[in-house]
Amino acid sequence: MKQLLKIAMFLLLPALCLANDGFVIKGNVSGIVSGYISIAEYVQIGEANKAPVPPPRVRIVNGEFAYAGKLDHPTLVKMKVSTREFYVYLENTAYTVSGRLDSLSGASFKGGTLNDEYQEYQASHKTATEYIRAHPNSGISAYLALGQSAGTYANARAAYDLLGPEARETWHGKQLAANIAAFKKSAAGAVFPDLKLADTNEKIFSVKQLAGKIVVLDFWASWCAPCRAYIPTMREHYNKYRSKGVEFISVSVDANKQKWKDAMEELKMEWTQALADGAFEEGKGVKELLHIYYIPHVIVVGKDGKIAASLDYTTKDQLEKKLDELLK
Repeated sequence: MKQLLKIAMFLLLPALCLANDGFVIKGNVSGIVSGYISIAEYVQIGEANKAPVPPPRVRIVNGEFAYAGKLDHPTLVKMKVSTREFYVYLENTAYTVSGRLDSLSGASFKGGTLNDEYQEYQASHKTATEYIRAHPNSGISAYLALGQSAGTYANARAAYDLLGPEARETWHGKQLAANIAAFKKSAAGAVFPDLKLADTNEKIFSVKQLAGKIVVLDFWASWCAPCRAYIPTMREHYNKYRSKGVEFISVSVDANKQKWKDAMEELKMEWTQALADGAFEEGKGVKELLHIYYIPHVIVVGKDGKIAASLDYTTKDQLEKKLDELLK
């Protein structure tokens, strides 16, 4: 009797799940001796995107299964069926999977239009930008655009501008728009926020205390190889502009104070050194106030306390030109 009840609940699972507006994947796959179906991994895009806990795995019985759950928004996942794994763009809808295990692919998951589009993108061998240009209103284009936007306001804006109105209204399109708004926190013209800094003696100070001066802030970390490689260039700038009243501060996002101090001594960084409050943690300090997710990153603050330039790893070579403009 218990076994019959178990089978009945198994068959009812799709209907129960859909009643809650979730997803259900119903399969009839041959060639499976034993195993489970599960979400092996959520493939995330975007710093604010947090991976949820996947639904518990479900045993495959005689090649049949029904796997159900609910998503906050459509997302790319790595599905595991017995011993094989497939990338599937999952949304809250009903799917069917059939065929032999050894012949399955991500395209075998039928039911969601977004998965069809994602599999089409994969098969096209187009770059993300090429696909977005050809399908500006696709939900997959919005997903790809969010991935293209990492790091800078310019990248985010360029990716968003490729999207059509329908794609912009998707979850990923709205996330991209939110990222653009957040990037403006560190864009030229914005007032530099009250980021708490601690000097080598653990005394707290802020850039506001340097009002009336041009301030160059180099965001780095002891564990960041490109940051360390940039130190000699920063020294050249320091030696050239310090006599002209420009203040230089290297702002570390290290979580380990000793490693920060060891790196300073090793690299012989003779200008002002500071440790950022919140290190490089999500929702704190540098990431929250300035939306800086990649280092090295240089910010120039003008005498008026506003950001005059925000230079990421691709544009930091423009620092000298910017300082010359500000000193005219």
